[in-house]
Amino acid sequence: MKYLYGDSTEFQMQIDFLRLLNNFVETSVKTIKLENAVFNLKETIMDRRRLKNSVIDEMDNFTLTVENAIVGAVSRSKEQETIVKYAEKSKEFLKKFIEDGKTKFTDEIFQEITQFEKKIEEADEGNRKTLESFFIYDPIPIIFQIYTIKAAEKGFTAKVQVDSEDSISCIFDIASSESPFWKGNVRVRDFVKGVEIPARMKKPFLKKELVPEIVNIDDFLLGDLILSDKELEVVFRKRSDTNAQRFRLKMNLKGEFSVDVSYAEENGVEKSLNDVPELKNQLNILRLQELKEKIVEKTNYLYPKKQKLKTILVKDRDVFEENLVYDLMQRVAQIFAPTVAEIKKRSPSNEELSLKSEDESGKRNEIYLKKSDVKEKLNAINEKGTRLLEILDVM
Repeated sequence: MKYLYGDSTEFQMQIDFLRLLNNFVETSVKTIKLENAVFNLKETIMDRRRLKNSVIDEMDNFTLTVENAIVGAVSRSKEQETIVKYAEKSKEFLKKFIEDGKTKFTDEIFQEITQFEKKIEEADEGNRKTLESFFIYDPIPIIFQIYTIKAAEKGFTAKVQVDSEDSISCIFDIASSESPFWKGNVRVRDFVKGVEIPARMKKPFLKKELVPEIVNIDDFLLGDLILSDKELEVVFRKRSDTNAQRFRLKMNLKGEFSVDVSYAEENGVEKSLNDVPELKNQLNILRLQELKEKIVEKTNYLYPKKQKLKTILVKDRDVFEENLVYDLMQRVAQIFAPTVAEIKKRSPSNEELSLKSEDESGKRNEIYLKKSDVKEKLNAINEKGTRLLEILDVM
């Protein structure tokens, strides 16, 4: 399928952008409504906490006032010796009654707050699922991905952080078990065979000079992996436990290839081989570069397996924890705005945005989105919708 502007010139993005734009508008309305509800719930919680503190203070003041009145009444009584016993019992009764009342009132307030917090959690989960359905399809340009993979009891746990324009990052869990390669244990030989690394300087039998001890790591297990656009860091262990004999490789992915290798014996501390010239000179850079390329290739195969959205970050701030959904959607609108402007300029009608689709046979169909529909949908979130409409500049 090929996509064209409304004036039949080629549309560079080659996607149904108007469908994406409509999805964005509907997602914005739904998530911002939920976020507004969260703001109201948090304000209600603050009000309930303020009420609790105020009532408790008033109860304490009431107790103090009554106790002072009792003391005054006793001091003025002609029968102080008799009255004082009843006065003390009265104060004890009052104190217990007030303390019980404070406890009961506090419990009632906290029960209310618990219910409000539950509603906030439900709203945040609703927003997470809604935003997951939008961002899972990579609606905004990707700058790079950061993979984090760790060996588990069975297979691996994996996640990917997708960094996009305007400081937006989405973190997804990856269903690594759905990939045959990542389903079970992964060894060095599953990437490249014949990988040998100098581990340490060792004195051979009947010789005086130390020489590098070369270790074949083909059967070493992959333990941890972090892959970004700049660096690949990977740990291979002789056995699955974390204290086993291991090598850590940090490979530079920008510019000329380089690698920093660290080695640790069982239960030992990792030491860099690069600090020992005799060991560094024994590194087979070409074979390690081949290993890097295969690891990157196999890791990137996991990207289509991303599934559950864990969270979204805006400038490293958690969208759900800090209620930044509206800020997030404004940023997406700013990313979409230049494309909207170009489509608007090339659309035949002032009442709608239009594109065309062309199939393999050359048959064309018009795709359109009425401007009034966009405005009507965004009106549901009042001034926030007006702001998004202004950023998109649809009208």
